[in-house]
Amino acid sequence: MMLNFDQTPEFSKDLKALTKRWRSLPQDIITAQAALHVVYGSGNEEIYRQFIAALKATVITKNNGTEVVKMRLDCKSLGNDKVTRLVFVAVKTADTIHLVELFAKNDKPRENPSRYQKYQ
Repeated sequence: MMLNFDQTPEFSKDLKALTKRWRSLPQDIITAQAALHVVYGSGNEEIYRQFIAALKATVITKNNGTEVVKMRLDCKSLGNDKVTRLVFVAVKTADTIHLVELFAKNDKPRENPSRYQKYQ
């Protein structure tokens, strides 16, 4: 299955702001998209369960074929910084994954539900 990725305007703004601190972010997002493509594109339930179980992702909500996932983003620019965690929120519909929010956990503790509810 071919998946499309869409960066919402809000996500693009988040990415631009955070890239000033962590230069590798654009490439890190591409790497994360490749992982999401394997998880959702394969249609393999076992790969999906392993991905979620590895604490890489949390399903926030799931309804009507839409899934909102919060995922930790591995960032090369962070190096050995164990304090900062980058998180992004994606909304998966039938054939598109909308990237809706990107934030650092030390700047903001939780995702913004109003952002992803628009894309469900």
